Amino acid sequence: MTEQNAPLNESELFRLGGQKTSNFVILPAQVRYHHIKLDDLDKPIAAITYNSFTYSLFRTSSSWAEVEKLTSRLSVAYVITVIAKGWAIWVFEY
Repeated sequence: MTEQNAPLNESELFRLGGQKTSNFVILPAQVRYHHIKLDDLDKPIAAITYNSFTYSLFRTSSSWAEVEKLTSRLSVAYVITVIAKGWAIWVFEY
């Protein structure tokens, strides 16, 4: 297998999903981290931008089973990223 075709390490993968999207993997280089101000919150919240769409931090977890359970209940598009202590779930904002 060539280096170009080598499988990606799980820590290099992100996942995008939701009712209106199919689950697929995106690369960390495609994500920009920043903060956004939401009308119903006093302080800015962590956010990411992927493919010109913004997602706010919803929840972090060290348990993949919990991540799957939480995302199965979401009715909006979401992104899952790998973090030092597990995974972060980001939900679509705009």
